[in-house]
Amino acid sequence: MSEFAETDDLKTIESRLGHVFRKPDLLESALTRRSFWHENRDTCSENNERMEFLGDAVLGLVIADILYHRYPDSNEGDLQKRRASIVNRSALARLMRTLGLAQFIRMGKGDEISGCRDRDSILADTLEAIIAAIFIDSGFSRAYQVVERHFFEMVEYANDAANIDDSKSRLQELTQAELGLTPSYEVLEEWGEEHRKTFCVAVYIGNNLAGTGEGTSKREAAQIAARNALGSLEAK
Repeated sequence: MSEFAETDDLKTIESRLGHVFRKPDLLESALTRRSFWHENRDTCSENNERMEFLGDAVLGLVIADILYHRYPDSNEGDLQKRRASIVNRSALARLMRTLGLAQFIRMGKGDEISGCRDRDSILADTLEAIIAAIFIDSGFSRAYQVVERHFFEMVEYANDAANIDDSKSRLQELTQAELGLTPSYEVLEEWGEEHRKTFCVAVYIGNNLAGTGEGTSKREAAQIAARNALGSLEAK
């Protein structure tokens, strides 16, 4: 067992997660980025990339099961939209920040200098690895309980269809039905540091500019552009 098992960090993380690890080494591995492993191969046996893969699958299954039983009258498409509103990079990163776990991620010096500790992708990947660690440590039922506890508010939020931001799909359904056209999207501009970029995306219906949007990812900016386009069309 590593020295990590005797640290105050372990106790703090366990308290915030609501799970006491039988094998603390699993949590240590879940918090270890490849960059840290690469710089400390003599003392670090593995990184969290394989655990990210497993945690993504466990999280997806748990949320799918919760939604399946919570919304018995919802069809496949509705369930997929609800799950997508819960299991996505920005939502997972937000939960990591809420739990205050970003400070415990072990990463290389280069990543630290580049500001990777606050990057949504790294926060989301690490949370998936932590979920995998809980699953390996104590089984699916325990992982289910922990996920259900921490994702409760997100599931409640998805109860309101208005909160499920799928403006791109709604815009496409509308334009195809009424105009026979499929919207197209273009990144007009991007600015900011690599880990904190802002994107401006335009949506076109045919050759006509229908709306623009800005966001911290191309996906977010496209959703906002589609939402603005819907607002303009519905106002006519």
